[in-house]
Amino acid sequence: MNVSDRLEERLADDHLAVLRSISRHATPLGIDVYLVGGSVRDALLDESPHDVDVMVSADTERLVESIVRQGNAAVLKTTKFGTWSLTVEDIALDLSTARRETYERPGALPTVFPGTVDDDLARRDFSINAMAISLREDSWGDLLDPHGGADDLERGLVRALHDGSFVDDATRILRAIRYACRRDFRLETRTGELLELALPYFNTISPDRVRHEFERIFNEPRAAKIVELAGRLGVLSAVHPALKADPVSLRAIGATPGSDAPRAKLLLGSIVQSIKGEDVASVVERLNLNAEWASIVRDVAEVRRRSKGLMSEDIAKSGVYRLLQGLSGSAIESCLNAETDPKVSHMLRLYLDELRHVRTSLDGNDLMTMGVPQGPAIGQMLEKLLDAKLDGLVNSAEDERGLARQLCQGECRG
Repeated sequence: MNVSDRLEERLADDHLAVLRSISRHATPLGIDVYLVGGSVRDALLDESPHDVDVMVSADTERLVESIVRQGNAAVLKTTKFGTWSLTVEDIALDLSTARRETYERPGALPTVFPGTVDDDLARRDFSINAMAISLREDSWGDLLDPHGGADDLERGLVRALHDGSFVDDATRILRAIRYACRRDFRLETRTGELLELALPYFNTISPDRVRHEFERIFNEPRAAKIVELAGRLGVLSAVHPALKADPVSLRAIGATPGSDAPRAKLLLGSIVQSIKGEDVASVVERLNLNAEWASIVRDVAEVRRRSKGLMSEDIAKSGVYRLLQGLSGSAIESCLNAETDPKVSHMLRLYLDELRHVRTSLDGNDLMTMGVPQGPAIGQMLEKLLDAKLDGLVNSAEDERGLARQLCQGECRG
């Protein structure tokens, strides 16, 4: 099967020119080169590939040296796995040497050996990612598909290449769900069975690797659907028992377009809606979260704890402010997305939209000018002035000055 027409239609002209240049260098050296992985999958789906990954049959260093000698090319980095990252005509791409790999134990990083093209395709995660397109001048566009990936694309299936795939690397479970939801594919029946059996093997995966897969999920346009499926299949609780998919918040997030940092924080908040205070530290440790993301987990638990106070019939706006002040806005918004009690929802929305933005007209310098002694009294009075403004008891700087004079009760100087 030759797919040169699809390759040439879907690749940008500058990317295509670089691949042809690589081909011209490889042919006299007797080196086979292939486009591999997601680039092939996307091209066969008539989508524009986001990354350009090239597999080289052997002698990658010789090929790179030939390309660099031509000029307009530079090596950015190399790895112990035989991968070369370089720019050619200002296009970034990776050249990897065909390899095979073995896993010393479940969850371990693979031990890598030189291999053939077939070895390299066989080590990959799913059949739809285990295809290659030849870039040799005499076989340009020929599709290598030893595992039936093209058929699985047609049928909309995500299929693991072998029964030990998820045991070797449990992060593939999260990738399987991500690929399935991205295009409304289904998990092939046996793959679904293997996924369920391998859930306990998440405890073999390091926190950084697990977090990295969640970061990838949160950046997907259909992230809410992926998280929902991960919860339904027991994947979230396999990562940590306190993680669950909250359907209410996920529906709210799913209605927002795009993928960005604030949305990712809401997605993180959505999977910790059931968290208890005593679980916060272990969740943060399990995912090795940075300080900003850890604060979301911690503050979600705190919002949930304090939300009972928001149900009070006579709570003032200043009371709402004091209950929620200092907590992460993303945590509060994620709790709002998940909230089913109308009273609590109203108070959370009121805080986010209005109360947190309220400021007094007077500041500490103004109070000292009025004679308020420097020290704790300044902060205490500013809090009282803010509460009064939140509750509508003062509406202008002059009102605040009048209240400040009353609060002094003879303690102000002058």
